[in-house]
Amino acid sequence: MARLAERHMENADGEWFIDRRCISCGASSSVAPNLVAPASDGKFVIARQPSGQEEVRLAQMAAELCPTRSIGTRSRLQWSPHHPLALTHGVWRCGGNAWASAGGNSYLVQRPDGNILVDAPRWSARLAHRLDELGGIATILITHADDVADAERYSECFDAPVWIHEGDHGAAPFAALTGTGNEPIELAPGALVIPTPGHTRGHVMLLIDATMLLTGDSLAWDPARADLWAEEAVCWHSWPEQLASLERLLDHRFEQIIPSHGAISPRMTAEHMHHRLAALLDHLRV
Repeated sequence: MARLAERHMENADGEWFIDRRCISCGASSSVAPNLVAPASDGKFVIARQPSGQEEVRLAQMAAELCPTRSIGTRSRLQWSPHHPLALTHGVWRCGGNAWASAGGNSYLVQRPDGNILVDAPRWSARLAHRLDELGGIATILITHADDVADAERYSECFDAPVWIHEGDHGAAPFAALTGTGNEPIELAPGALVIPTPGHTRGHVMLLIDATMLLTGDSLAWDPARADLWAEEAVCWHSWPEQLASLERLLDHRFEQIIPSHGAISPRMTAEHMHHRLAALLDHLRV
């Protein structure tokens, strides 16, 4: 719950505010960029109060994503949670982002042969109940060491094995399934795990039906540039390896990316997405 006594002084006057516990993860700003913006110290504040029902809804969703629960209202307004929230066909953003994952998003991917939880939110019995209503969890895929969060609790709740690449296995020693090397692995029919080391030693992405690519922390969408983006400043293992991984990604076809942090991309043709990725690599290798 947001703490009024710790309200950041740069919040716009009014009902909604963000407290000083903000860790600047950007999760909330990604859903409400016109309301949630950086302050002079790099933390986020309510830049202006929501106006109208739709903007109030966006503020509520932003609050549900905040890993430190720093977004709230002076009068402690209550609402029915919006998450899990359908983003595109068969992909739901879970909400309840975890501080342990630096505010990264987790997603439920609905599949005929059993749903896949991609990365984990903080534990919530309410969220577990909602995920059960959506068909439960057959497998939990951890894209990289940063985003384990409460995967073990969800694994125990749903009796679902956890998959992680051996390069990051130390972050989830309870994982029952591991992958090795750089060759793609079929996790389930139509669900291809693509090893993409670089951000971490065992980073992977998940390609669904050669259409949607859940990219973890190695490839993002920059709304300001309306284009793909990757950044050396947030690479924790090896930037040359990350670039090599993105180069191998050109062998695959996808129409949309869904990253752990930030906005999802618009859907476009696979050819257009391939062209954008190739252009990004040209830019990053300069």
